[in-house]
Amino acid sequence: MERFRIAVPTLAVAVALTVVGPALFGQAPQAAPGQPAAVREEILVTASRMEQPLENSPVHTTVIDAARLEATAAMTVDDSLRQVPGFSLFRRSSSVVSHPTTQGVSLRGIGPSGVSRTLVLVDGIPLNDPFGGWVYWSRVSKESVDRIEVVRGGGSSAWGSAALGGVIQLLTRPDSQTRIGLLVEAGERATAGADLGVSGQRDRFGFSLTGNWFDTDGYQTLRRDQRGAIDVPAFSQHSLVGARLSGSPSDSLRLFVRGDDFSEDRGNGTAGTTNGTDGRSVGLGADWVTSGGASWTARLWGQNQDFASTFSSQADDRSSESPALDQFLVDSEAWGASLQWTSSARSESHALTAGVEARGTTGATNEDFRFVGDRFLNRRRAGGDEQLAGIFLQDNWSLGNRVALALGARVDSWESTDGVRSERVIATSAPLRDEHFADRDQTQLSPRLGVVVELGPTSRLRAAAYRAFRSPTINELFRPFRVRNDITEANAALEPETLTGAEVGVGVTSGRLRFDVTGFWNQLDEPISNVTLGLGPRTIAPCGFVPAGGSCRQRRNLDRTKVLGAELELGWRASSTWGFEASYLYDDATVTAAREVPALVGKRLAQVPEDQLAARVDYTPAGRFRGSLQGRYVGEQFEDDQNVRALADFVVVDLMVAYQLAERWGVFAAAENVTDEAFEVAASAEGLVTIGAPRLIRVGVRLRLAR
Repeated sequence: MERFRIAVPTLAVAVALTVVGPALFGQAPQAAPGQPAAVREEILVTASRMEQPLENSPVHTTVIDAARLEATAAMTVDDSLRQVPGFSLFRRSSSVVSHPTTQGVSLRGIGPSGVSRTLVLVDGIPLNDPFGGWVYWSRVSKESVDRIEVVRGGGSSAWGSAALGGVIQLLTRPDSQTRIGLLVEAGERATAGADLGVSGQRDRFGFSLTGNWFDTDGYQTLRRDQRGAIDVPAFSQHSLVGARLSGSPSDSLRLFVRGDDFSEDRGNGTAGTTNGTDGRSVGLGADWVTSGGASWTARLWGQNQDFASTFSSQADDRSSESPALDQFLVDSEAWGASLQWTSSARSESHALTAGVEARGTTGATNEDFRFVGDRFLNRRRAGGDEQLAGIFLQDNWSLGNRVALALGARVDSWESTDGVRSERVIATSAPLRDEHFADRDQTQLSPRLGVVVELGPTSRLRAAAYRAFRSPTINELFRPFRVRNDITEANAALEPETLTGAEVGVGVTSGRLRFDVTGFWNQLDEPISNVTLGLGPRTIAPCGFVPAGGSCRQRRNLDRTKVLGAELELGWRASSTWGFEASYLYDDATVTAAREVPALVGKRLAQVPEDQLAARVDYTPAGRFRGSLQGRYVGEQFEDDQNVRALADFVVVDLMVAYQLAERWGVFAAAENVTDEAFEVAASAEGLVTIGAPRLIRVGVRLRLAR
């Protein structure tokens, strides 16, 4: 494997430098499913807040179009994104049944944890949970997605906090596209789902409707030989309804309003461990062009969300369980507003963008703890407010025909206010703890410099350097949690994380070949990590009593971590029938300084494998049949900060075949994890191993009506 790690990036660099409807609802023309998006003549990306051609991006950017999404066996957006090098959730498991707080997304192994260090957007509006930063991937209807942009590297110069490791932008189909898309599917373990996307336009007004429903009995998440009487399949069910109305009163003005309602319920492997979420969001927007040609964009959005989760303590032989923590209400509200200006008809040398943005979040956890006999004795409330405000400026500067600079900077003000943690006896209301934390604020500067050099008609060299930051979430500051007997405490004294990074890469697009190789270096200062403080059974501050086999952890700032690596993407359309894609990531992520816990220096970051490899073959003959076979390899990684609990490497293979019955109707069959690999996704201190999703075979029908 060591030889493989060295050979792939070296060979990649060598190759790069060497290569230096007609009716009202007719069938809409589409690219061949699975065809690499980069073979298009031009792709415009927006995740940097300024629309620009893909080849002009100074950082590694991947674009996945709707046809490529449709051609994958994956049911969810996050599983579709696992083909992108460096994309991973906190846990290795799919979002289908995993706990929402484990669905934080990481790019390039930048400090993975339940919270995301990557900003996820839907049409410019954050999808990240306002309280905890994780992502509800089931809140996205795949039928509504037009394309996905994945931008690595610190994105705080454009988006501020949460874009520490990059930006993932999901762009929905425009209202001007008159279309009906419907998918209905069913599979093993009582799995069923439906996905709807409708859009249309009449005169100057447009609309879109989205809907998603899903239900599965799930699967046993604990390794077979460790299961006991209390273990049951982890189930999942959710529903989503969304709508958008848009209008153009004039040729220079477009207005829209959008909203959605989302609800889900999940079981987490035992009768006593469940969670549920109810959320609503609304967004308003305006885009207009002045008489001088400058364009303006205004956005206003709000979110309201309620989350609940129960945790239990299990007997050693898993014959029984008792309640350990009942987070009966974690409520949060968030809002955001932005105003952006882009210069008028772009001059030959400069294209300017500037803007202001503000966001606010209020949230608190209400929970019962210390279960004795048949009831909880104590109640806790912990939470606070967070405000962010920023101003940014970007300039794309052309220096002749072959060189372009991308300059950007943003200044953000972060405030944490009204932090509180109170605990009382439920029966008597007698206070046990009443802490009011001091308000804190900080100012962060996030600069960015990038350059793109055209080496020839088919190849480009790019380089970038940047600084980014992420403020701790309300969840990290104030909410404790528990996984089996492992207890993790909050920390109201957490400081924001800052990242300094650089990357250099070469991209080649020549005929049927698309090739990209990138080397990157990131240094993360004050990274927030779950630090192990001791093992049970005993009382350990600040966790309290820790059961046998359990551990006490607390979120703390380490001094410094380093992430050094290389990533490779290759796309080759061998013929009109066959296509091939592959991606590889080598990631060396280690702790380099930790004064409070010096034993962690030299340890690998938890949840970051050194190697990730994905490959895919597409078969798209001229007839009505098509198919794709894809696989991914994930190397060994550690569950814990002390590198004691290793999770073994694994390979998962997926298969999808489809047949077009008629112009508008098609059927498909998909198999995820064809070999039924029982791969490890988590390991507790007492040795219990959680496994990922087993083989799932499902069939479905697709309807496509388009004009």
